[in-house]
Amino acid sequence: MATRSKNNWGLIGSLVSIGLAVISIGYCFPSILEMIGNGWERSTRTVAFFARIITGGDA
Repeated sequence: MATRSKNNWGLIGSLVSIGLAVISIGYCFPSILEMIGNGWERSTRTVAFFARIITGGDA
């Protein structure tokens, strides 16, 4: 028979992580809306720029 841990730190850690994710999305949301508002071309250039950075190319 398995016993359940009575430690609440896992729950607290999960709630903190979810809170940080919500704050991150809220912080980035205006930037995402601006990219969409400026059109698809600028969004594609931004994605290509980050792809070059991630793959180690010159920015």
